[in-house]
Amino acid sequence: QATAVALGFDGPTRNSLDSVSDRDFALDYLMAAVQCSLHLSRLAEEFVLWASQPFGFVALSDQWSTGSSIMPQKRNPDAAELVRGHAGRISGCLVSLMVTMKGLPLAYSKDMQDDKPPVFECHDLLAISIAAMTGMIESATFRTDRMRGLAESGYATATDLADWLVREANVPFREAHHITGRAVARAEALGCTLDAVPLADLQAIDARITDAVYGVLSVDASVASRRSFGGTAPDNVRAAIRAAREAHT
Repeated sequence: QATAVALGFDGPTRNSLDSVSDRDFALDYLMAAVQCSLHLSRLAEEFVLWASQPFGFVALSDQWSTGSSIMPQKRNPDAAELVRGHAGRISGCLVSLMVTMKGLPLAYSKDMQDDKPPVFECHDLLAISIAAMTGMIESATFRTDRMRGLAESGYATATDLADWLVREANVPFREAHHITGRAVARAEALGCTLDAVPLADLQAIDARITDAVYGVLSVDASVASRRSFGGTAPDNVRAAIRAAREAHT
């Protein structure tokens, strides 16, 4: 009991064989680290894509990116790529210890001294990954104009038109789907977004469409309408952010 208290544990283990044969504490840590690193890796992949020329959603600071060795205009998202790569090594640390432990009988075997390298390596890699992602995100510049421009392309609010026809005009969804397809074709012919198609053109497609439809056809209106639990309306997102911050303070 005195040893446990001195080392900061709740108490001693209740079985001596368990004391020397168990490495669950190390595996639990590694599993938690792997889960964290996988989330970081997926976020890093988003930044790699967002920073690429076809997307252009974000500009990374010089501190967390480097110039290309051959293309002077290019910035490489080094921090994000290294975080993504570290996730593979961290996952390997977990697999390494699991494979070491899988065939061992009770209680202690010398194999178990190999528990330390994967745990220590994992710890260092995860710490670097968290620090890198924190710094990269804090210093990143988000190009919201570019994001909005792409969000408004591709007629993403077509489903909102179909839903409006079902909800407001009592049109069966199958029919609403066809009506919406014709409306999109008209927008393409006019070279404009769906919410810029004149009302007369929409009513020529289906007379049940009224000017109230413009309340759902813009990108802002489409996003704002997702108010159900877990939805992506701005108020929902702000509430989710507040809840997350309160849960981790």
